[in-house]
Amino acid sequence: MVVAVTLFPIPIGFPTSIEHIRLSINIIPFVSIIKDIWKIGITYDGDVLFMIGIIVRNVGGNILLFMPLGFLAPIIWDTFKKFKNTILLGFAISISIELLQLIESLFSGWGRITDIDDVICNVLGSIVGYFIYKITLILASKLNIQVLDKTNSKGVESIDN
Repeated sequence: MVVAVTLFPIPIGFPTSIEHIRLSINIIPFVSIIKDIWKIGITYDGDVLFMIGIIVRNVGGNILLFMPLGFLAPIIWDTFKKFKNTILLGFAISISIELLQLIESLFSGWGRITDIDDVICNVLGSIVGYFIYKITLILASKLNIQVLDKTNSKGVESIDN
């Protein structure tokens, strides 16, 4: 799903201009979010709800996209039980996606915007997911819910009838 949302569809074409590519890159934190907030009531014929919806979809979507990573990575891999490792994983994957979007823009001339705000929101999503994981562990402990340990196929005994 992450690949479908972040990289597809891939536009086919030729670069229009260097200026277009320059405008599709934002490396200053929160600039695009603040610009969108200032556009509320001005763009889209003054449709305030539509513009707020765009902002919520952009910011909220980037956060929600990475929440499963922050929640599932510590469950699947022991390395990510440490907060720092989970955050670094979210950061590395988010930066990789933004670099792929930049490459896509360079070769097609249009399509994706490379934005540091996306990276910030993605990392925030992995942080929220990690805290949900930790809260789930605390609740499971307090409610005396038994958690099954991960085992590989070598550690499972077969039951013969």
